[in-house]
Amino acid sequence: MITQNGPTVIAQDVVIATNPSILDIGLFFAKSYPQRSYLVGGHIDANRAPQGMYIGVGEGYRSIRTTPSDDGGLLLLVGGEGHKVGQDDATDERYQRLEDFLRDHFGVEPAYRWSSQDYKSFDKLPYIGKLTLTHQHTYVATGFSLWGMTKSVIAGMVLSDAILGRKNPWADLYDATRPTPLVTKASVQQNLDVGSHWVGDRFKGLFDSTDSVNSGDGKLVTHKGAQVAAYRDDNGQLHAVSAVCPHLGCIVAWNQAEKSWDCPCHGSRFSCNGKILHGPTVKPLEQKVCH
Repeated sequence: MITQNGPTVIAQDVVIATNPSILDIGLFFAKSYPQRSYLVGGHIDANRAPQGMYIGVGEGYRSIRTTPSDDGGLLLLVGGEGHKVGQDDATDERYQRLEDFLRDHFGVEPAYRWSSQDYKSFDKLPYIGKLTLTHQHTYVATGFSLWGMTKSVIAGMVLSDAILGRKNPWADLYDATRPTPLVTKASVQQNLDVGSHWVGDRFKGLFDSTDSVNSGDGKLVTHKGAQVAAYRDDNGQLHAVSAVCPHLGCIVAWNQAEKSWDCPCHGSRFSCNGKILHGPTVKPLEQKVCH
């Protein structure tokens, strides 16, 4: 492997643990889908804080936990509002609902907000093991399905045993080459959804120009016959990049809350200037000049 700064790293065994695999070999992008989730946090007195960690089920679930803060106090964290990446343009409203929950149920004023992203496998089990049946020294760990704190530990145990030639009792269960996720109802639905975005999103912004992009907003527009992802900052300067995700050619969507371009097909995310924020892409969005 050649690093970005030039030095070459040589190893007998390699583990790809980049959340989604940055190698399309193994088709993990087609055996899982990207899920975005949101969290807010605020300071709470220890004597008023809930004891333990809690998570709900079904639509509109909430996760609740506390964590120590740097000043010796306690933060109450509330999470939820998950959705498939790039398929919701009302992300600000999701944060608002979590903040309302924090105030209404605990009387806590929100001080922090952030989001995260993970890949959900179609059978809810992570992919841990050899990259493909033909790879003897290249391993992968992905598809943690929002349970990274536990499944990453499992991955470390399974993969270290594999590299050292030891039998692990969970290796077959989490085998990354297992075929069943490719033929489930969920996998068919998700991959049909990818196909609909790949085709249908190419018509977005067809009749819009860069003049229609307001300050602080991003929008798909057409410039000289090409589809462009355009963002205008608060100073009125336009930032334009290609709307085509370099991973597999889907059209990105604007994430207003986080000022990013998100791919609704496989979850790649880019800054408003096209820089990579999240894989599986390994290339940024191409810069465009719009006058």
